[in-house]
Amino acid sequence: MGDIYGQDIRLDENMQAMVAANGELYLTDGVTTGCQDIKLRLFTPLGGLFYDAEFGSRVHLWVKDENFLSARLAFCGEVMRRIRLDPRVVPGSESCTIQSWDHTGIVAAVSWQFIDVNHPLNLVIQLRGDGDMEMVVKDINV
Repeated sequence: MGDIYGQDIRLDENMQAMVAANGELYLTDGVTTGCQDIKLRLFTPLGGLFYDAEFGSRVHLWVKDENFLSARLAFCGEVMRRIRLDPRVVPGSESCTIQSWDHTGIVAAVSWQFIDVNHPLNLVIQLRGDGDMEMVVKDINV
């Protein structure tokens, strides 16, 4: 199962590489790699990587929008579309629910299921009104 996920440099809550005391980088493997990949895709502005213009998302664009049904649907559509791009995600398993949306920011619960994993994985996305984006992994169950 680990073959479909690969490995990557483990990132902390601030999206910075985690380094051991001896200077070596911590690595991810298995489902942890897949979860980090999805978090990174949602966190990165679309086109933000010079070597991959298709990587990232547009979730940052909604942080100052008014809380209208059309904005909520568009935001959740963008989140689910970007999760669906990961080939390890079971198509149709992705979901997004807005928990709060006001002048301070947006909080959304996101869920999906990876191939060969029998339970959903979850993220809580928190977008603050100052334009910064904070994402917290809520319940990975790995």
